[in-house]
Amino acid sequence: MDDMAADTGGSWDETVAGHKQRQLLQIGRVAAELAARDGLTKVSMSQLARAVGVSRATLYNYVPDVSSAIRGYLAAQSEAFGDLVASAVAEEIGPEAKLRRYVREQVSYVAGADHRAAVALAEAGVALHGAETDAAHRRRGRDVLAEILDDGSADGVFRPAGPARAILISRLLYSAHDLIDQHGLSSDDTVTAIVDLVLDGIRSA
Repeated sequence: MDDMAADTGGSWDETVAGHKQRQLLQIGRVAAELAARDGLTKVSMSQLARAVGVSRATLYNYVPDVSSAIRGYLAAQSEAFGDLVASAVAEEIGPEAKLRRYVREQVSYVAGADHRAAVALAEAGVALHGAETDAAHRRRGRDVLAEILDDGSADGVFRPAGPARAILISRLLYSAHDLIDQHGLSSDDTVTAIVDLVLDGIRSA
């Protein structure tokens, strides 16, 4: 009987924890969309509560403010995005195809609401995940890119180069935001422009 009660209690705790996590992600997603559309400073807890469909008091049971809601959501999304990129790249055959897929996934993120919400937070002076977590996420992305470049060099498709190449290409990818927002390029055109520029510089003669 005690074992059954303990099992039931454990399952219930997991159910409650799972529901809370899903609700937190939903709140964070809606907050991110509002911040991406209107700017962080224009999103109030009352507005967020209405958009989520809960009372303001209930919302405070989950998050203390809009920034915290977005930070938690973006941290979870960043981890999931890292898994997505690694999985997507693994589906491709050959270093050029892998590089193109890597760039496409990164540009798709930059063109989406999550990145715009992150920009809104940054412009408001709000740190996203903490310096160590943020650095770890950047390193993970560069590690995937570095592996693509190393494999391409080993196959003779790309010219040999040191670790600086992955860092430089990562910096180039930061320009995707400007190409899309300020210069009106589509995501596809942005991917093509970046990939063509990179491949012209690293292909073996």
